[in-house]
Amino acid sequence: MKIETRCEEYRLTAETIDRIAEQVEDFLYSIETGRANVLRLRLSIEEALLRWQDRFGEETTVTFSVGSRWRRPVITLALTGESCNPMADRTNDLGQWGEGLLSEVGLSPKYSYQRGVNILQFRLHRHQINPALILLGALAVGLVVGLVGGDLCPPSAREMLIRTTLVPIQDLFYRILNAAAGPVIFFTVLTSVCGFGSVAIGEKNGRKMLLRFITMSTVLTVIALILSIWAFSIRYHDDPVINSRFASVLDFFLHIVPNDGLSPIITGDSPQIILVAVILGNALLAAGTQSGGLVALIEQLNAVCLILGDWVGKLAPFFVVFLLILGLWNKSLWFVLGCWRPLLLFLVLTAVAIIIIMLWVSLTKKVSPAKLIKKVWPSFLVALRTFSVDAAFGDNAFCCEKRLGISKKATAYGLPLGLVIYMPASTMATMIFTMYAAKSYGIVVSTYWCILAVVLTVALLVATPPMPGIGLLAYSAIFARLGIPAGALAIALLADILFGFVTAAANQVMLQMELILQADGMGQLNTTILRK
Repeated sequence: MKIETRCEEYRLTAETIDRIAEQVEDFLYSIETGRANVLRLRLSIEEALLRWQDRFGEETTVTFSVGSRWRRPVITLALTGESCNPMADRTNDLGQWGEGLLSEVGLSPKYSYQRGVNILQFRLHRHQINPALILLGALAVGLVVGLVGGDLCPPSAREMLIRTTLVPIQDLFYRILNAAAGPVIFFTVLTSVCGFGSVAIGEKNGRKMLLRFITMSTVLTVIALILSIWAFSIRYHDDPVINSRFASVLDFFLHIVPNDGLSPIITGDSPQIILVAVILGNALLAAGTQSGGLVALIEQLNAVCLILGDWVGKLAPFFVVFLLILGLWNKSLWFVLGCWRPLLLFLVLTAVAIIIIMLWVSLTKKVSPAKLIKKVWPSFLVALRTFSVDAAFGDNAFCCEKRLGISKKATAYGLPLGLVIYMPASTMATMIFTMYAAKSYGIVVSTYWCILAVVLTVALLVATPPMPGIGLLAYSAIFARLGIPAGALAIALLADILFGFVTAAANQVMLQMELILQADGMGQLNTTILRK
């Protein structure tokens, strides 16, 4: 559906604010936005306009426009005058990093001040078919063409197509992943380090939340690694002399320091990229207000990198078709048949993790598990159906406030932050498939290999937002550093499809349980609503 671009000027009177809000609502429904998100965005725009009205008066003119930018629906409010961020309260809670990151996944507006003009922009996601269904369609096309074409095409013609077309396309796909992974990882980790630091400095509860989110993700990732070694019978070997084992770990940490700051990004060495980003991020934090301009530039570059990651995700279905045909014709998809093993392990481990945290909430907050399931079930279904955290955000927020008794302040702060940072199901899925790929290619793992696998998995998935394409770039960086052949990336596409049906919904449920526990610790949980 083509989005019509409109641009109008209004005086900031109460009547025109209502008119703008109604146009926003009509526009959102026209792009098939969920009702809960429509109401949330309408209220946000009304609140922003009322704050500008209080600051500048009713005679001030505001420009309201709707349209499309890079195929994403955009709502823009512009007002000429001195700088005034109408969303300042939320920025103080989440930090500029949090607001910028959430705006990229459609969960928050983005404010900027350019040449004397206040600009508030809502970058939304167009309603579309579930990305996982698109990838499944590409999978079906690839399998049909590969099987039928393999029978109909003469062997000589098949060999020629493999050599002249399919292998070059496969190499192109790997080059795109390698080229995009370095910059995307560097800028997302760098902006995340700056954001973690600013949230931790500015808000005690924010520091506790971040630490809890990262710790829980790490613990579950380590459990997934240990169970994978056992379930897949992975060969584990260290030097028999304990000093030699410590030497190998020490050698890794000594060689992680790069010769310069650019070569890790160029070569795609993910541990060195993360180290450079962490050091530079902490240096920017230490510089404080003096680095404000540079931090703003880094945030803009990060926004560009996230768009790049989104493009990679959109290209993935096309490559799936060609990679499957190639794999069927040259018989390189031999370990696809065993993909049910990592999927089954992931489903069992995720279900157990959700059951344990629900039972803990049930016991400590004196509410039955059945009642908890009933309360989170509607928002869980939305996340499961849409494969998207932003599409389910409105229903998720309603569930937290109205069904689980989490205060509006804790929800407004913890929910968007957790949806971006807290992805335990995603880290478990990535770790399990990484271990399965290592087993399939006969890689012998060691202590430092496992440490590196956990560090890379948690760092990359915690630092990057839940967007299509980002997971595949993370696989590319992890495989390259752990010595897993690039051929496994073709199957990583399949793994992303299989795991993706569950991860968004599972992450959301585990976050809701976490927020109950954390809100209770902050004195912001209404147990009467929770037990109702």
